[in-house]
Amino acid sequence: MPKKSFFKLFIYTALTTLLLFGVIKTPNGRAQSLDLGIGATGSNPTDFILSWSCNSYVPVDYQGKALPTRGSQITVVAIPTKKLAQNPDGLYYRWLLDDEIAGYANGQGKSSFQFRATKWMGDDHLVELQILDANQKLLARITTSVSIVEPELLLKNPRSNYALQDGIIVETGQNVTISAYPMFFHVKDTSAVDWQWSFDNQTLTPQDQKNLNQLVLKIPSGKLSQSLQKVLSLLATNKSDQYEQTSASLNVEIR
Repeated sequence: MPKKSFFKLFIYTALTTLLLFGVIKTPNGRAQSLDLGIGATGSNPTDFILSWSCNSYVPVDYQGKALPTRGSQITVVAIPTKKLAQNPDGLYYRWLLDDEIAGYANGQGKSSFQFRATKWMGDDHLVELQILDANQKLLARITTSVSIVEPELLLKNPRSNYALQDGIIVETGQNVTISAYPMFFHVKDTSAVDWQWSFDNQTLTPQDQKNLNQLVLKIPSGKLSQSLQKVLSLLATNKSDQYEQTSASLNVEIR
């Protein structure tokens, strides 16, 4: 085969392979995806990113991100990563949730999308955003997934900034205060949670009826020949959603 014909065949084969895989190198060396199924896009998808948040309850001093449970309200926002040639408010935003078009959320300038989580722990909600210009030309297509978690309980001693782990050691005649904080429940505050405390299989009622998430554990006085092992348990249930509940336990060693 002549060298020129071989060279043309090589170039054709290389370009065909790149197009089939939908990836081509840009001048800056980064790989850029080509959306072959919907036609060429007029803007690099990295011009926007999707950021989500939810209204799940977390303690005021919690430094992490609130995570969604079933029933949480989730907000997804499209954020430009740079100054765009077009005003983002003039663009048309088409939102899809789990491959279904969310008609109520679509329209010009609607760069945010709210929905309520309906899936259970371990599942994901898939959110897709299609951004179009005034001529309905697709500019960008972005997707993100939101994982659903189960609620948790955080047990703390008010005298410490750290959560209690597996257990605590107390002395006879000692009073110990344990505070419980719901994590990721879809509630506004702790009063929306039903608290059921038990110690050594006996139900306990907090003395402070305004703060039922706080228990004062009173250990009787006396001398012990050996340490006693007891279990403090707590069941927390969302008053408006009985399916949203979780439990925690703490080993209590009495000396």
